[in-house]
Amino acid sequence: MIAAGSLLLWTLAFAPAPPPTPVPEPAALERALAALPARPSIAEVQQAVVQRLALGPRAARRLLARARAAALPSVQGEYDQTIDRDYQLDQAAGTADALTQDLGAGRGARVRATWDLGRLVFNPDELRAARAILDAAAERERILVAVTQLYFERQQLLLEIALLPARDGKEAIGRRVRVAEIEAVLTGLTGLRF
Repeated sequence: MIAAGSLLLWTLAFAPAPPPTPVPEPAALERALAALPARPSIAEVQQAVVQRLALGPRAARRLLARARAAALPSVQGEYDQTIDRDYQLDQAAGTADALTQDLGAGRGARVRATWDLGRLVFNPDELRAARAILDAAAERERILVAVTQLYFERQQLLLEIALLPARDGKEAIGRRVRVAEIEAVLTGLTGLRF
């Protein structure tokens, strides 16, 4: 066991060092930075993902307002209209028979408001809404961090493609495929074109 460990250390100590990564000239770096796509910017990407996933602060305020509105009274209204038609036959002795018609109509309206006084003081829906707002804010931050990391990983890969030669064809293909993958994910999350 000791011999194998010693052999590994000896191999690592005398193994040839990997070739140094070439450092691009400052002028080439400036040209590559200027050639990077300016649109969409990171601000546009972050704003688009928040809007697309409906995780913004405006949606949170609407949710809390709906929870507060649940304590408002429930209102019910009714409207009735009746039409009566009566016929009466008067057959009194000594007089002629008389048929009379009585038309009657009635209208009525009722409005009822019901309060749940317990909900006016404490509405448990507000607690659930507040928890949902906190969860949405945490999710928004998580997604914004992930999108920002993907955006700048894409920028780095584009710079590497422009400035650093690939060691082999597989590395060059890997960089381009990774850029395409990142762009597809960002397009799906934001709806923007890259």
